Amino acid sequence: MKDLASRIALITGGSSGIGLATAEALAQQGMNLVLVARNPEPLDRAAEQLRSCGVRVLAIAADVTDLAQLQAVVERVITEFGRIDVLVNCAGTESIRAFHQIDHADIDRTIQLNLTATLQLTRMVVPHMLLAGCGHVVTIASIAGKFGPAYAAAYAASKAGQIAFTQSLRAEYLASGISASVICPGSTRDAGLYERMRTETGFRFPFHLGWTTSTSVACAVVRAIRRDLPEVVLNTLPLRSLFALSQLFPRFGTWLFRLGSRHHFHKVAIVRDNYAR
Repeated sequence: MKDLASRIALITGGSSGIGLATAEALAQQGMNLVLVARNPEPLDRAAEQLRSCGVRVLAIAADVTDLAQLQAVVERVITEFGRIDVLVNCAGTESIRAFHQIDHADIDRTIQLNLTATLQLTRMVVPHMLLAGCGHVVTIASIAGKFGPAYAAAYAASKAGQIAFTQSLRAEYLASGISASVICPGSTRDAGLYERMRTETGFRFPFHLGWTTSTSVACAVVRAIRRDLPEVVLNTLPLRSLFALSQLFPRFGTWLFRLGSRHHFHKVAIVRDNYAR
């Protein structure tokens, strides 16, 4: 999708962090925006900020884990704009704890918000893209979905699901004019999982393990749409090479990624367990 001007982008989690940065990047391309987030106050502030870019912005407060609310969002967008050209699945959460200490509600919440909501909203949007004969679905996953760090089992599972879902979606609909891309950021130092960990626990992710920024992720979204890229991995380290090596030498990959995550995520897990007591 080369020309993005005047097209319509629906972005979940669009009121802050990576979602807001992505909205800003798409607005700079001339796209009209629909922002969806649960909390109306930051959502309205984000919408006002983005309108200064000279594009139309519709803000809808909704819980993306609620099917009725999701359907209402899609219906309202179609009523207001008549189409949805780009869907960005960005709403998400994380769960960093020892797996045997996570309760079922934590697992359900992580899977529902990260994976189920992505599938359900995309399922509702794709028919409208089929009618238009074009569309692009972008999902913000994580490198955690490619190597599975310690103390993040539910989170990693949900992100791996997003990656596989995107691959399947792309294979199924590419001939129909609908494409799909997945963005896999590393530790995003100013947003998302690692920013929440820093706020809650004082934890700072060691930069020798690599990092990225929300602006870099947003630029990757634009690049993926324009160039129709299946996947973009973002990190200051050459992770694609490491992923390839881990496929050839699985024991090496397990050792490497365990070394890179276990000690640091363990600190966060301990702090959170102490909070929970």
